[in-house]
Amino acid sequence: MINKSRKNITKKSSMIFLGFILLSCGIFNSNVDTEIKKLYVCLQAKNQVAVYNTPELKLLKLIDINYSSLGNTPHFVTIDEVNNFWFVTGLDGGYVAQFSLITDELIDTISIGSNPALMTIDPINKTLFCSRMNMNDMPGMGSMGDMGGMGGMDNMIQTNIINEVHYTHETLSLGRKFILDSNVLHGITYDHNKENIITASITDDWLYKIPLNNEPIVSTTMDASVTEFVTNYPNNLQPIQIISLADGLIAISCSAFTDGINGQMQIWNVNSMSLVAKYEFDDKSIPWHLIKSPVANEIYVVLGGSSGNGGLVCLTYSENSIIHKWNNLQSDYDAFHGITIDENGENIYVTSRGNHYLYQFKAVNGDLVNSIPLGAEAQIVSPGGLSIMQNICTNCE
Repeated sequence: MINKSRKNITKKSSMIFLGFILLSCGIFNSNVDTEIKKLYVCLQAKNQVAVYNTPELKLLKLIDINYSSLGNTPHFVTIDEVNNFWFVTGLDGGYVAQFSLITDELIDTISIGSNPALMTIDPINKTLFCSRMNMNDMPGMGSMGDMGGMGGMDNMIQTNIINEVHYTHETLSLGRKFILDSNVLHGITYDHNKENIITASITDDWLYKIPLNNEPIVSTTMDASVTEFVTNYPNNLQPIQIISLADGLIAISCSAFTDGINGQMQIWNVNSMSLVAKYEFDDKSIPWHLIKSPVANEIYVVLGGSSGNGGLVCLTYSENSIIHKWNNLQSDYDAFHGITIDENGENIYVTSRGNHYLYQFKAVNGDLVNSIPLGAEAQIVSPGGLSIMQNICTNCE
């Protein structure tokens, strides 16, 4: 009996030890590759959205954006982690698409007309607003290269609309439509209290505040040299993206394609619709997308220039000032485009249209951490917007 008991103990000990080894190696471990934080990147020329795990930038999957026979050109992606969705605009196809954040399966699409561009989202009320624009209408866009087909004559006359879209766990539906005086609306955001939508025209340098309580729309010029709205405006500033900073404050990147006009980052008080601070780059910088730190009063701006004028810049801000903190400008940083940041404010991710790469930088000082091609080496994929999950998903596919 004693020998038999010892044999059973030895056998059980061996099984426990073997089980420990298997779990240590990841075999039979149900948590392996299930705790992920996904990064979504629009690949416009491939009509795909690439999904990476972060921070190691492991490619998880490629999702075809093929819900329109007119072409699709996925341009911008935004994430709702409250309800577990992500959304993408199809610039050529005229659609907004809704996907599951857990499985990345398509839930629904909705046609909103020509050239859906950027989105701003309210997860609590399950509502998003989408801007409309056409890159072919933008002065100087040829210098950015590889922008895709993007538009026909029908698209060129319907870019003065902001669309409201409601969503559930099964469907998308259209809400209100706001028709503005200006065309080529691109940058868009809710204000801090989600009471107004703020947007701007690239070609008119005109800023709009759209109250969601149906009060009259308020607008103003962004160019102090112009005192009233005019057609065929010289579009000196060419605002690209708008983000909300705090109660009443927004930041706007201004690309200023025109030679001799400096690129800018502006801060506005939208309660008074007044400019409160600005920072000027040089006239070859081409500021593009921007994002704020989740942990500090810092804004990160990608510069779409080339030959040493392109790269990444960090600016600190207050209610009435903007101060340069650091920059990383390199000769091989060419046509930087989209930008996003993780929830700890540690890693910044940037897309480049110049070499079709994805870059990872340290937010604390701008040091380069990693860079990978977004397709085969030297393949033209024309990356656009990107967005990262702010929380780890324990059941995502």
